[in-house]
This record gives sequence, structure tokens and C-alpha cells, in this order.
Amino acid sequence: MSSSDDDIRADFLAEAGEIVEQLAGQLIALERAPQDGALLNAVFRAFHTIKGGAGFLMLVPLVEVCHAAEDVLNAVRNGRRAFDAAVMDAVLHAVDAVQTMMAEVQAGAAPSAAEPALLAALHALLEAPRAAAAVAAPVAGGGGTTISDDEFEALLDQLHGKQGAPGAAAGRAAPAAPPIAAIAPPPPVPAAAPPAKPEAETVRVETYKLDQLMNLVGELVLVRNRLKALKGELSEAAMRSVGELDAITRTLQGTVSQVRMQPIGKVFARFPKLARDIARQLGKQVEVVLEGEETELDKNLVEALADPLVHMVRNSVDHGVEMPEARVAAGKPATGRLWLRASQQGDRIRIDIRDDGAGIDAERVRAKAIEKGLIDAESAAMLPAADCLQLIFLPGFSTKDQVSDLSGRGVGMDVVMSRIKRLGGSVELDSQAGAGTTLRILVPLTLAVLAALIVRCNGRRFALPLAPVSDVFVLDERELRRDGRWDVVPARGAPLRLVHLDRWLGADAEAGLRHVVVAQVGDERYGIVVREVVGREEVVVKPLGASLRGLAGLSGATVMPDGRIALILDLAGLVAAARAPAEGTARG
Repeated sequence: MSSSDDDIRADFLAEAGEIVEQLAGQLIALERAPQDGALLNAVFRAFHTIKGGAGFLMLVPLVEVCHAAEDVLNAVRNGRRAFDAAVMDAVLHAVDAVQTMMAEVQAGAAPSAAEPALLAALHALLEAPRAAAAVAAPVAGGGGTTISDDEFEALLDQLHGKQGAPGAAAGRAAPAAPPIAAIAPPPPVPAAAPPAKPEAETVRVETYKLDQLMNLVGELVLVRNRLKALKGELSEAAMRSVGELDAITRTLQGTVSQVRMQPIGKVFARFPKLARDIARQLGKQVEVVLEGEETELDKNLVEALADPLVHMVRNSVDHGVEMPEARVAAGKPATGRLWLRASQQGDRIRIDIRDDGAGIDAERVRAKAIEKGLIDAESAAMLPAADCLQLIFLPGFSTKDQVSDLSGRGVGMDVVMSRIKRLGGSVELDSQAGAGTTLRILVPLTLAVLAALIVRCNGRRFALPLAPVSDVFVLDERELRRDGRWDVVPARGAPLRLVHLDRWLGADAEAGLRHVVVAQVGDERYGIVVREVVGREEVVVKPLGASLRGLAGLSGATVMPDGRIALILDLAGLVAAARAPAEGTARG
């Protein structure tokens, strides 16, 4: 295949991919408002556009499934049948088939033929008797001039190109489209109408080029840091140049970061369909509400969050939302609601997944954890209800008594927790019996560069994420007291639990002055005890080596201005290690 063919195929996959991302959400919205003619036409045009590109590339199976779905939607448009559950199910299955075929094309293979059952189901919908409820044919222009369904489709073919493939679209010949002006003469534009805003020009760039650019900016940051560390050895003129380099580097870093940003809506868009599919499989009814889809974060995070969010949505529908009859008996609507909300908080992104289901019974979680041998009865009895809820993140935990395709194998929430921690984030859970459950994720905006507080302990330097840090003070040993397993000191009128970094390192406490770095971890404040606070630094995050990867309390590494390596600490991991010191010790 020539390079030009490769470029055409890449452009098709990119454009069709964007269309499909929106298609499932549009269909869910159409199910709620089947009389929305504009939305119906948007869905119809989506399949039509994909069919046109697939026909040009001779992707016959893709043309066939799009054409079959298009026929069904056209029948709905001209009132021959209603947009009912049967249409919704069949067209959603067609979306699944389109996604599968596009993934095969992306991998360089020919698309597999659609399942005969899917094509048969789509064709059968055309043979059903005329539905009582109908959607009016769309209006193409002003002055009451309308366009027929066949004319509308022929016009689309004229605009997009009639890209039928051999064997596709057999048995139906659309009439030639009349001139556009004759079909729908445009209404006069009012004199006071503002000029149309020009669309921003865009250029498609391969992902690897963005990654390479970000890596080069990261190396530039390291060089900048080294030059700043030499300020005592440079002339005044050289220092001015370093200052200019610093400003330019910051601007470049910010610009490149913005280029890599993507709206989280790219991930959120798949969940209305996912929740609907799971709910129908379980005999439940669920409505998904999306908020903050425009919130942007680094593209790598968008991709990395997809699987953990799938686990959470699946669990919310399976474990959280009750059966319709149970909800009605409890005085709730038969249809459960699931909210996905994203927002930016400083240099972090917060994602809430909330349902209005039955909530989580802390005592049942406690009993199940003991039954499965994940915690001993004595330790479990000491846990308050809020801490019992956190046991669901333990590997092997499940409250399901029977294994199903959806749950019961004890795999899920522990995977979510471990993946979010690898991203430098945290997961919190809150639940109220009868009212529902909220899972809250906090992740950094970007994985590439981190604002950090450099600290020293036992002769080593470490980088603490700066965002959750609220205070630093000198530790007064006379104020230390013991509360259970924790050392506690008063701070701003409230007791502050201490996490000793030297104990995490498995080393003896250093004599002399020590400092406490106060940081927010989840809903609580903790004090990280270190020997010395060196200062603030922007560090370039590097992945850990195999020997350190997965160790509680570490999230990455960075190169300091003097060329030495410093480990980047994970605050949530440090706190978890302090809760179970025998399991969380890091040595080396």
C-alpha cells in the first residue's frame, strides 16, 4: 500500500473514530427523546459518513453494517417505525461492530464480516409494520420547503460522495439528487446578524511526535535546573540569560502541556452505553448523567483512566443500583441514576462516580473480609465503619456470593486502586446505606512534569508532590505523644498524625533537628517527618526501574540538577505503609 493510501486510511480512522465516540452517547440521548428529529438526523449522518469513507477504502463489511443501520434509521426518520427498544438494541450492536472493525483496520487487518444475526436483526426491523409513533421528516430550509427522505439521503451522497462498495447497498437505488438550491432555498439573513465566527484551523499530529516533544521539553527543564544551580558561579550577564531561559522554558512547557490536553469527555462518552448494556443484562434500569466533560487533562491520563473508570461504572451498576422493584419498594424511582463528574482542582483533576443505589453495608464488608481471610477478626473489630469500607480495595475482596460474567471473582477494585496510584493519584470511597455510594479519584493534570518539594532524610533526597502540601514546621519533640500506632503532635489546634520517613526507609531515626511537612491525603492531614526541607523544584517524572516498581510509597524518580537521582514519594502509599508498617517497609 502506498504512503498516500496509508494517509487516507489514517485520516478515515481518525475522523470515523471521533464520530463513533459521540455516536453511542447520541443514541442514548435519542432513546430518551425519540421525537428529536435533529438528533436522529445526526445519528443517521454519522453512519452515512462512516459508510462513505469505508466504501472509498473498499472496506466492504464496514459498509454493509453501516448501510443496514442507516436503512433502519431512515425508516424511523420517515415514520415507517418508531425508535423503540428493538431499534436501539440493534443500532447499538451495530456501533459495537463498527468499533470492532475499525480496530481491526487500525491494526492493519481487513475487517471481519458482521455477525449474520446482527444484519438479520437490522433487516427484520425494516419488515415490521408501520409504527404508530413517527418522527417528522427533517426540514431542510426556510419558508416551509421540505426535503423527502430519499432526496435527503441522495443529497448526502452528493455531498460526501457515493462510496458504495461491491455487494453493498444492493437492492436500493436512490434517485438523483436535485440541485441544492432547488431543494432548500436558504432564508434571507437578517441585517443585524453577526458575522460567522471562523473555525480554528487544526493539524493532525501523530501521538509519538507529541510524546517526543514533551520528552525534549523535560530534558530542557533538567538543563535549566542545572544552570540555575550554578548561579553562584555565573556572571551577572550569564544569570540574566539563565533567567530568560527560565521564562521561555516555563512558557514552552505550558504550551506543550496544553497541546497534549484532551477533554475527559472522550472517556466519559462510552459510559452511558456501557451502563445501559450492563443494566439490561441484569434486568435493571440506569440513567447516566455526565458533568464536566470539557475538563481537560494530559492525553496519557485520559487513556490510562479508561480501564479504572470502566471497573467503577461496572461495579456501580452491578453492586450499587438496586433492581427496579427493590427501588420502588424503597420509595425510589425504578430507574437508578449514575453520575460521572469531572472538575479541575489546582493542578489536579477530580473525578466523582456516584450512584443513588443501596449503598455499602460496612458490617457486611467487615464480615466478608474476615470470611475471606483478608483481615483477622481482632483487627477488623477495631476498624471504624469508614475504614471498613476501604477493605473493598483489598485484592481478592468481593461481596458477591456467586461468580458471574460481571463480578464475584474478587478482581476489580484492587486493580482500580493500584492503577490510580501508579498515576500518582488517590481513590476515596464514601457510602451511605440506602442513599448511594461515591468513588472519588484525584489525579495530577500531567504525568510529565511535577511541582515538588525536595526533602532530605538519612542522607538521601526525595521529591514530595507539592500540590497537597499546606505547611512546613520544625518538630518539637516535647509535644510528641502516642495515639494507638501513631505519633501525634498538635498542629493548628488539631492533632496531626506523623509518618516517619526514616522508619519507612527501615533506618534509625536521625539525631538533631527534624521538620514536618503537612500534606492532605484523602480527607485527613498527615505530617511527613524528614530531616531537612531543601526547597521547591519542578521535576521531570521518570518511571521506576523493575526493582522498585510497585513498592508502596514510591511513584517515580527524577534527575536532580547535580545529575543524581531522587525518588518521588507517593503520599497515599506512605500513609498506607504507616498503617501496616510490617508490610510497607522500603529498604535500599
